Amino acid sequence: MDAGTYRERVEIQKAVSYTRDKIGNQKPIWETYYRGYAYVNNLSGTEYWAAAQTQAENTVMFILRYHRSFRDIDTKKYQILWNSQVYNITSVDNVQQKNETVKFRAVRRD
Repeated sequence: MDAGTYRERVEIQKAVSYTRDKIGNQKPIWETYYRGYAYVNNLSGTEYWAAAQTQAENTVMFILRYHRSFRDIDTKKYQILWNSQVYNITSVDNVQQKNETVKFRAVRRD
């Protein structure tokens, strides 16, 4: 993929600790884990319809150049911030295990 394709600024955040709100619910404290540029694409075709069946129409694919810190990312402790919107990561794919690009599938949090 051409370097000019990666033009959307994204931030991957990690839950580093938790705090409690007034009624005792745990709330994560987020810290910047990685900042970089991504190719952002809405789902299309069969991916879109599969997401629509599970009411996940707000699913977006973030494609970033590989970085070694991505090995530690899981779907529980990390989120993506893009265009002032928060996205919960649903899957992480090191494409063909080549360590060239990583696809993050994420759903916008309402």
